[in-house]
Amino acid sequence: MNPAYAYIYDDFLIEKPYQDILDSLETRLATLGLGGRIGRLTLFRNAQELVEDFVRQGVKTIVIVGNDNTLDKVMWFMPDLSVTMGYIPLAEPSGIAQLLNIPTGLAACDVLSARLIETLDVAKLNDRYFLSEVTFENTTATLTVDGKYSLSLTKGGNLSIRNLGRALTAEGHLANAQDGLLEAVISPQIPSAKTRLWTKLKVVPPQETKVTFRAGEIVSQQPLGGQADRFSVSGFKFSVSVVPQKFRIIMGRKHVGQSLAAAYGE
Repeated sequence: MNPAYAYIYDDFLIEKPYQDILDSLETRLATLGLGGRIGRLTLFRNAQELVEDFVRQGVKTIVIVGNDNTLDKVMWFMPDLSVTMGYIPLAEPSGIAQLLNIPTGLAACDVLSARLIETLDVAKLNDRYFLSEVTFENTTATLTVDGKYSLSLTKGGNLSIRNLGRALTAEGHLANAQDGLLEAVISPQIPSAKTRLWTKLKVVPPQETKVTFRAGEIVSQQPLGGQADRFSVSGFKFSVSVVPQKFRIIMGRKHVGQSLAAAYGE
């Protein structure tokens, strides 16, 4: 057992269908010399207390075992701890694992063993950290960037603020989570009838707007709901900012020698 590692199991892994995969996982980790202490999240067990207790015991790498919802349970405090985070996704949703090039299942153990550590920026929405992106759909909100100018969705549309992620659709390139900047993507909402008319007239419809910034404010006259990673948020006003080089995480690589910038499509 490696005392420098601890594994945080989500509560759904106690269900019978996951017992065989957990047995295989623990055997694989032991073979790789990565066996460590195990902590289990429960309805009545505070995730922060569990993780911080491991850190006090000298654990240097905290590995989250579960899915992207498990990450949401720890991301709000993990960047403030002096640890490296690993991730072993065993179930859907696993979109963040894909962004990090981590495969689902036992193959994630090989990523953990390779220990390719990157130090990433993280973003904050009000006082809550998020890793990938926050999205607001069908909104007329205004985004003020770096206190210099504002962008408004006066007729409605979608707003995404990315740190590491894709804006609204899987086709977008990855935002660079090592440049000390956030990327805002504003996509105007176009009624289908008008889209057909523009196509017939061969008129180019309004395009999405992209800007990079360090800190901003989102204000809406109507109640605004969105998703930060997979955590639901709501309100009329949000501050958003980037915290550069804040979070150490073990990532996968598509092939040997690929730079992180290349992985982001830059």
